[in-house]
Amino acid sequence: MESEVNKNLVFAYFARKTSPLQRALIEQWVQQKPNEELYYEWLEEWENKHPQYVAQSESAYRKYSAYLHENPNQDGQANAPQLRVDRNHWVVRQWFVAASILLVLGGLSAALFRNVIFYRTYETAFGESRTLQLPDKSTVILNANSKLRIPRWGFGKQSREVILTGEASFSVTHMPGNQRFVVKTRKNFDVVVLGTEFTVSARNRGARVALNRGKVELHYQEGNRARQLTMKPGQLATLDRANHVALNAIKHAPVQPAEAGKRFVFDETPLQEVAYMLEDNYGLQVEIKDQKLAERVLMGSLRAENVDQLLQSISELLDIDVVRQGNRVQLKSH
Repeated sequence: MESEVNKNLVFAYFARKTSPLQRALIEQWVQQKPNEELYYEWLEEWENKHPQYVAQSESAYRKYSAYLHENPNQDGQANAPQLRVDRNHWVVRQWFVAASILLVLGGLSAALFRNVIFYRTYETAFGESRTLQLPDKSTVILNANSKLRIPRWGFGKQSREVILTGEASFSVTHMPGNQRFVVKTRKNFDVVVLGTEFTVSARNRGARVALNRGKVELHYQEGNRARQLTMKPGQLATLDRANHVALNAIKHAPVQPAEAGKRFVFDETPLQEVAYMLEDNYGLQVEIKDQKLAERVLMGSLRAENVDQLLQSISELLDIDVVRQGNRVQLKSH
C-alpha cells in the first residue's frame, strides 16, 4: 500500500482532485507514524507552493486607524471592526494554513488530528529516555514515561513554548533578542527562562524544578491567585497537589539515567524518592512499609541496562530484600 501513495498523489489530495478510493487509501496510509510526519512535511511544502490566502494587513491597518480617528471615544467597543492586524503577515498565514489543513483532512477525524496538526509530539515509554534538539538548537533529554509537544510552525520565530507531561532536562540556547523559553505543564505551572540548564518534573504527585545554571521564573496558580517566583542556581522548587510551592537547596540531583550507558547517580537520595522514580519511569508499584527504610539514602553511581539490574543493585547497596511480582515491588529489611 505504501508504494501506491506518493507525493504527487498526496498533493492531488490537498488540491481535492482525488477519488473516494484514493482518499481512503491516503487516510489509511497516514495513520502509520513515519507516514504521518511525511504527510505534514508535504502539506507544508504544498501550502508554500499554493498559498490559499494573502492577508491584506496594510489595508486592514489603514481602515482600523481611520475608524479610531473618527471614533476617538469608542476605544474598541462592540461596534468596532473585529480585526487582528499582523504587519508581517506571518501569524495570519500560519493560522489560516492550520485551518485549511482541518478542511483538507475531510474524512479524517478533525478532533483526533488537531493536536497532531499544531504540535509535533515526542514520547518515551517506561524505561526509555531520548535526546532531542529543538529548532532553536536547545537540547532536551526526555526522561522515561514522558511527553513533549512543540509547535510545528514558528518555534523560535514567534515564540519558544513547549508543553511537558512527565520529566525532562533542558539546556536552553540563548537567543540574540533575549526571547523567552517557556515550559508549560498541565498543572498551571510554567517555567520561564532565557538561557539556562534545569530539570522539570510534572507528575501526578506534583511538580518540581531543579535549577543547575542560569535563572528561571516560575509562574503558577495558588488558589485564585497567580503567583511568580524567581529561582537561583542550586535551588529546588516543589509544587504539591494544592499548588503550594516550597523552595529549598538541592540536596541531591534528580534521579534519572544518562541516555548513554544507563548510569544512575545517587547523591544522598532517599529510598522513597527512588521508589517514586521506579513508579514514574518504569510503571512499577513500589511498597516500603518501614518508614526508617524509606528514609535511608543512597550514595554512588550504578550502571543498569534494565530495571531488574537496577533493583538488584539497590538491594546490594542497601543490603535489603527486593521482592518483585510482575509490576509490584516490595522493599524491606532482612
